[in-house]
Order: sequence, then structure tokens, then C-alpha cells
Amino acid sequence: MDLSNPLASLMPAADSGALRILARTGASLSGRRIAELAGGNHTSTLRALRRLVAQGIVLTEEAGRANLYRLNRSHVLVPAVLEIVGASTAVLRTLTERIESWRVPCLHAALYGSMARGEAGPASDIDVLLVRPESLSDGDASRWDDQLAGTEDALYELTGNRLSWLDTTLGDLRRAQQAEEPIFQSWRDDSVLLVGAPLERLLRDDRATIA
Repeated sequence: MDLSNPLASLMPAADSGALRILARTGASLSGRRIAELAGGNHTSTLRALRRLVAQGIVLTEEAGRANLYRLNRSHVLVPAVLEIVGASTAVLRTLTERIESWRVPCLHAALYGSMARGEAGPASDIDVLLVRPESLSDGDASRWDDQLAGTEDALYELTGNRLSWLDTTLGDLRRAQQAEEPIFQSWRDDSVLLVGAPLERLLRDDRATIA
């Protein structure tokens, strides 16, 4: 699934881009403005808008020499469009609920990488930083592995995208911080918290405990 623009999994990029922009506003926009916001080609966007107007999904009105477009929220198909536009949010909600239900809880789980930046495409992984307890009993270690595998399977079935864990401990996390590794900068600056304490607080509180 296209994680940044789920509609693109079902229709041409120009159509999905235009609908994605119009779904997020109640205002009427010009074709040029819609193309700019969607990051698409102006001509292709206008063709898509004409198709959507012909189907009644988008309404148009003249404004001087330009046409303005807005989503027809009364159209029978629009609730489905809005649900698909919000599919990535639903994916993150499901992922969060799965992690919160684990028998062996994590200390921190955060989305990072292309999906966190809103740049993910159909082939992108769902990248998640996972901080586990420093030591686990044999039984808990086995349960930990099982719950990661089960969540991977559930997310793949839900989206068709692979869930990629970066499974680490606080000790390894602190070493990455001290070494100023680029991946740590991504976790700190771009990540989206799913479960647990924010990264900076987690590291700060752990230092206080050690002291």
C-alpha cells in the first residue's frame, strides 16, 4: 500500500493526489494550487479534476478566468474516499494498539524513516524503533520474539508492507547517542511516538536512575 497516499493504491496518481488535497480542506482551490499541494503536474491534475467532476465527486465553479474545485461531500462515494485518505492513521492506530497489548511491554516504540516523514511509497517498510528491557528471562525473551513476529504478520496482512523493527536496549541507545550516529539523529528529530516515554525523557530518567 502507498503509505503516504493510500488512494494511489486504487487510482491514478493525479486523481488520488487531487482527492487527497481536497479531502483535507473545505475550501475551493484552483487546479494550479491543487497540483502544487499534491506535488503533481498541472496538466495531469486538470485532467484528473475533469474526470472527478464528470463523476460528481468534485464540484467546480468559475472564478474569473479560473475554475475552482472542491470535494462534493454529499456524494455517496466520498465517505469511502475519506476513509481511504485516513488509512495511514488507521494503520498507526492498529500498530499502537497491538504494541500496547503485548504481554512483555516495551519501554519505547516510535515510528521513524519514510513513513514518519510522510514520504513512504508502496514498497516502503514501516520502520519502528523498539526499546526493550535491558534483560529478559528466557520465557519473556521467547514471548518477546513471538509478539514481534505476530505484529509483523498482522501489519503485513493489513497493508501489504513489511514491518521492520529496530529492536534495541537503553544501553545500546545511549551508545548510539554518544557516538552521534546519524540513525540516532533520525530517531530524535523525525520519529513519531507510538508507545512509552519520549526518547529524551527515557534517556534522561535512565541516567538519573544510574546516578
